[in-house]
Amino acid sequence: MATFTTFDRLPEDEEEDFPIPGPLIVSMMFQVSSYSPCALTEDVKPSLGGSMDLPAVVYGAGAFSNQYNPDDHLSGALPLRSIRLALRYGIRAFDTSAYYGPSEIVLGHALHALREEFPRSSYKLMTKCGRYGVGTFDYAPATIRDSVKRSLERLKTDYLDTVYLHDIEFVCTAVAPRLTGNHTAALGEEAVAYGLTEGDEAKIRGDGDQKILNAFHELQQMKEEGLIKNIGITGFPLPTLLRLSILILHTAPFKPLDVLLSYSHLCLQNATFMDFIPHFYKRAKIEQLVAASPLSMGLLTPTPPSWHPAPEKLRQAVIDSGKTWDGDYPSLAVGFSIRKTRSAERPVPLVVGFSTPREVHECVKVWREIQAGWDERIEGERKAREVYEQAGYLDWSWASPRSIIQSGFRSTTPAYPLLHIDAVNTAIAKAARPGDVDPVIHISAYNIEDSPGACCHVQCADMRILCPISGNVDPLFGFAFIQTFIDILHEYFGSLSSLTLKENFDVVYQLLEETLDSGGHPLTTSPNALRDIVLPPSLLNKLLSVAGANINTTINSGSGLGAAGGAFSSPIPWRKAGLRYTSNEIYFDMVEELKAVVNRSGVSLSSTVVGKIETNAKLSGTPDCLLSFTNPQVLADCAFHPCIRLNRWSRDKIFSFVPPDGKFILAEYRYSPNPSTLSATGASAPPVVKDNVPIPFVLKPNFDIEDQSVSFDVILTSRLNGRSLENLVIELNLGDGASGIKCVAARGTGGLGRGGAGDMDMGVGGNSGASWAFDSRKKVLKWEISNAPPSSSWNLRGSFSTPPTIVPRPSHALQVRFEIQSYTFSSLKVEQLKIIGEAYKPYKGVRGRSIGNIEWRW
Repeated sequence: MATFTTFDRLPEDEEEDFPIPGPLIVSMMFQVSSYSPCALTEDVKPSLGGSMDLPAVVYGAGAFSNQYNPDDHLSGALPLRSIRLALRYGIRAFDTSAYYGPSEIVLGHALHALREEFPRSSYKLMTKCGRYGVGTFDYAPATIRDSVKRSLERLKTDYLDTVYLHDIEFVCTAVAPRLTGNHTAALGEEAVAYGLTEGDEAKIRGDGDQKILNAFHELQQMKEEGLIKNIGITGFPLPTLLRLSILILHTAPFKPLDVLLSYSHLCLQNATFMDFIPHFYKRAKIEQLVAASPLSMGLLTPTPPSWHPAPEKLRQAVIDSGKTWDGDYPSLAVGFSIRKTRSAERPVPLVVGFSTPREVHECVKVWREIQAGWDERIEGERKAREVYEQAGYLDWSWASPRSIIQSGFRSTTPAYPLLHIDAVNTAIAKAARPGDVDPVIHISAYNIEDSPGACCHVQCADMRILCPISGNVDPLFGFAFIQTFIDILHEYFGSLSSLTLKENFDVVYQLLEETLDSGGHPLTTSPNALRDIVLPPSLLNKLLSVAGANINTTINSGSGLGAAGGAFSSPIPWRKAGLRYTSNEIYFDMVEELKAVVNRSGVSLSSTVVGKIETNAKLSGTPDCLLSFTNPQVLADCAFHPCIRLNRWSRDKIFSFVPPDGKFILAEYRYSPNPSTLSATGASAPPVVKDNVPIPFVLKPNFDIEDQSVSFDVILTSRLNGRSLENLVIELNLGDGASGIKCVAARGTGGLGRGGAGDMDMGVGGNSGASWAFDSRKKVLKWEISNAPPSSSWNLRGSFSTPPTIVPRPSHALQVRFEIQSYTFSSLKVEQLKIIGEAYKPYKGVRGRSIGNIEWRW
C-alpha cells in the first residue's frame, strides 16, 4: 500500500514550476504577457463564459492513478508541482473520479497544501461517482450519496462544483444496433434503432435506465443540500449519452443536466462529438459540454497502453498516421482537439491529463500555437486524418470494453482485467481461425515490480471465460477452475449463454465470490455446498420470496421431501444433510473420447482415449457406495471426485464413496491398450504403433490437383463388426478461393449437388442418409453420415475450382468426428454396486458411449 505525501512542507520551486511568459490559458479572448498570481486572481476571470465558469483547459487528474503512473510517482512531489504550475497558468478546474484509485487523495493533498496561494474559491472541482472498478458499478442512491461524501473528504472540501454519473453506458439499458463504427447515423436514418425518435423522449427502456434516473434524483437532492453545484453524466457512446440526457429532461422533476462529458470523440482520429453538440444543446437543453481525452486514452501516443480496446488495425493506423508529422504527434493531436473546441457552437472546455510539469508546459505551448493560428498545424492534421480515412477508421468508435461479469482482488489494479481481455482479443484478431489461438497467452508485467503472468481462456457458447494466473502457477490449475465453474453454471442455469449470465447477474457474481477467496484461490466449488449459500434461480423461490416465506429454510432438496439445513450444515461438504427421495436410483454413464492422428498409409501416429464416469445420484440419506469393475486395470492416470476414498482404490481397486446429490463426475481416466486387450474392441485391428487404439473405420482419400481445379474421391469404410458409427462428420478445408463445388455423397448411388454463390451450399445423397454442405465463408466442405452400419462403405466424390490468380491448396488432413452408442474403447464393465448404511435397494443403471475426433492425413 502506497503512502501519499501530505505536503506539510512544499517542495522547493524549480525553474520549470513557473509559467513561461505569454498568454494565459484562462480565456479564449483575454491575453496577458506575464504571470502574476494576484493580477490573475483579482482581474482575470478564468472562464469561457457560461454558468459553470470553466477555463479552456481542465486538468485531468485521471493521470494520478495506477492505470497511468506507479505508486512512487503518485507519492512524490511531481503531482503537486504539476498542479501548482497548472494553477499558475490559469488551468483552474480539475477532473477526477472515485474510480481513479488514489487520484482524489493525491489531488486533495496537493490542493490543501496550495490553499494559501490558491484558495478553494479560485478553482473548480469535478468528480464522478457510480463506478468503482473495471466491472464494479453501483448506482444505488445510498451508494451514490456515500461516494460523494467520501469524495468530499478525500478532496478536503465542503462542496463539489460538479459530480458526474460515471460511464453510464455500462449501467443503462442497452439500445443500439451496433457497438462499433461511426454512430452519426443515430442523428438521422437510424434514430429509431438508437432510441432517439421524437415521441420516445420519456421512454424508460429497462431497469438500467431507471437506475440512472434514481441516481440522478439523489444527486438533485444533494444539490439542493448545497453539497454539489452541478450534475452531469459521462460516457463513451454518443447516442447513449444523448438518449439518456433527453430521458432525464423529460422525466420528473423535468430538469436538464447541467453538464455532459464525452471522451475520445473530439480527437484527431474521431471528431464525431462535433456532430452531436447541436443536439445536446437543442434536444437535451444541456448548458455546458465538456470534451475529454484528446489523446484517446493514450492511443495517440508512441506507446499506447496494452489494455486499450482499440483493434489492432486501428493501432497500426495510428502508427502510420504519426509518420505523416515530423514533430511531436501527441502535440498535434492535442492541438487538433483545442482547435475544434474553439470552433464549436459554444466554447467547449477540454480535459487533458497531466503527470508532470513538462506536460503542462507542452499543453500550454500547443494552446498558444493554436491561438496564433499556425497554418502548418492545420495541414498536418489534414494529412494525419487522411491516413485514418484510408484505413477505414476515421470517426470510428470502438466498443466499450465491457466484460459481462468479472471478479477482481485486492492485489490487482483496476487495469489488470482489461490487460488480459485486450491480450486475448488481440490474439483472436491475429489468428486466421479461432482454433489457432493459443489457449494460454503470455501477459507482460503491468508494473515494473510485478512478474509476468498468463491468461487461460476457454470458449463457452457465445462467451469466452478468462482466468488470469500468476507466472509461477501451472496453467492446468486455471483450466481446471474454469471447467469447474462452467459445470457450476450448468448446475444453476442449465444451458449457458451471455444472455443467461446477464439475466442472472447477481447469482453469477455471488458464485464467483464464493468459489474464490480474497486472494484468488479456489475455495468452495461443490455445487451442493454452494446451493446452501447461493440460492439457485427458480420460479418457486421467486414465488416464496413474494409471499414473504423464509427461503433459507425452504430450499428444495432432492424431491423436496426433506428440509435442507443452513450453509455448511452437512458434515460432508459435497452432500446435503437430510435428503429424501420416494424413488432411489443412481446412474453411471461411461463416456470415452478417442483423439488420434492417422498418416496417409492409414497407420495411427498417435491416439489417446480419455474417459469419464458421469454419475447422477438420487439417493436418500447418506449412502456409502462400493463400486467394483471386472477389469479395473484398464483405468490409468485417474482423477477422482473428492468423495472417493483413495486408500481403498489403491488397495482393492474399488470405488468407495458417499456420492454428492445429483449430477457429478465420479472419475476421469486415461486408457492405454496392451496387445491382450485389442481383440476385445470388436474391430478388425490394422497395423498400429504400440499402445495406440485401433481406429473404428478407414478412410481412402484421393485428390487430383491441377492448375485451377481439384477433383477428389473419399471412401469411408466401417471396421466395426457389430455396432454402427453414428453422427459421422468429415470436414475438409478447401483453401482460399475455392468455389464451384460439385459433390456426390452416397452409399452406392446418391444425389448430386452443385455449389453456388451463397454462404452455404449443400446436397443430399438420395435415401442413403449421407449429405454434404460447403461453407463458402470458411471454405470448409462438410460430409455427414447419420448412421453407418457395421462394415458399410461410403463415398464422397466431387470437384472444385479456384480463380486464375489463386493456386488451389486444400488442407492435407480431414477432420472426422463420430459416436458409438453402448460401447467403450476400454471395454470397462461394472461388476457390482453395493449400498452400505441404508436399508433400501436403489435402481442402478450403467451404459457406455464413445466419441471420436480423428485427424486423417493424405
